[in-house]
Amino acid sequence: MILTRYLRKQCAQTTLVVLLLLFLLMVGTLFTSTLRAIARGVLAPDLLFIELSLRSVDVLNILIPLSFYLGVLTALSGLYRNQEAVMMHAFGLSLRDLLKALTPLAVVVFLITAVLALWMAPMAAQLSKELTTRASEEISLMGLSEGKFQNFFSDDGVIYVERIDPKTRRVENIFANIHHPDRIDTITAAYGYEFEENGHKYVALFDGYRNEGVPGTNRYHMMQFKRNDIKLPDLKQEIAALDEQSKTTLALMKSRHLVDQAQFHYRLVPPISVGVLFLLAVSLSKTSHREAKYINLLTGLAAYVLLINLLTIGQSLLAQGSLPMAFGLWWVYVIFVLYAWWRLCRLDGRVFRRQVIQVNPQD
Repeated sequence: MILTRYLRKQCAQTTLVVLLLLFLLMVGTLFTSTLRAIARGVLAPDLLFIELSLRSVDVLNILIPLSFYLGVLTALSGLYRNQEAVMMHAFGLSLRDLLKALTPLAVVVFLITAVLALWMAPMAAQLSKELTTRASEEISLMGLSEGKFQNFFSDDGVIYVERIDPKTRRVENIFANIHHPDRIDTITAAYGYEFEENGHKYVALFDGYRNEGVPGTNRYHMMQFKRNDIKLPDLKQEIAALDEQSKTTLALMKSRHLVDQAQFHYRLVPPISVGVLFLLAVSLSKTSHREAKYINLLTGLAAYVLLINLLTIGQSLLAQGSLPMAFGLWWVYVIFVLYAWWRLCRLDGRVFRRQVIQVNPQD
């Protein structure tokens, strides 16, 4: 029991330290990207910390399994470098005993990750989209910056204004490129205003040209206009059109779309990867003093990168229908579990031999 508490304490402390360092690093990146969204006029300044908090939930969903993996791997490797683990093995403590001692800690991390991945992360993504959509409506054209190309209420449109008058809510010298399912519209105008009619918001452009057509063909039409109104995206439709990352786990399970089903399998990755990475970390932790100091850590990082790449490729294949949905991403987990179990059997084979002797005493 003393050794068990000691092992759990070492692994838990190392995991928390790694998680804190990685989280601070990622929060800095999130803070920069959120400020960039505010500068583009996509997000209101007063939503900075709310949006940062919501996006941090998704970051923790990724960092917790990684931190636990690196924490266990680093803690156990340190025990081997300090010869503590060697003494434990001399007293009869095997790798399988280490695995059993740390299993309750892995179960706690698994439950935390499952709650984050299956419930909190989708809810945070949905709330973030709602806040961003409402902010886009409230900011409207006044959220644009002078002399800068910006997204025009979506990733498929670009708008540029030379001058903005906040008092009259007037924009001057406008260029807009708007993508439609069947064509692309390129619009230039001398000035414009925003107005609302029948519960919908519009942008009224004056004294300009409109060029609409299909790229790659000669079907283009040039029109000169005195006034041209552009309808802004409807807020309710934007919120209702949730992407697969914002949908609840139950909705993904009931959906018949390949993208939603692939997202459901990918949403299971964080909690399942906790168990897979835990088994892999214990199997990679055993090192010799003759080996390079951080060779197992480098091997562990390479294995983690390979795991994530295979999971990402698997999700793409599922979404495209190239891989049967029944396979899911389980084939990736099976590969790494078999490899980790093979290492445990090879490094700790004396345990299995001892069990065989007990079963067959005549041998």
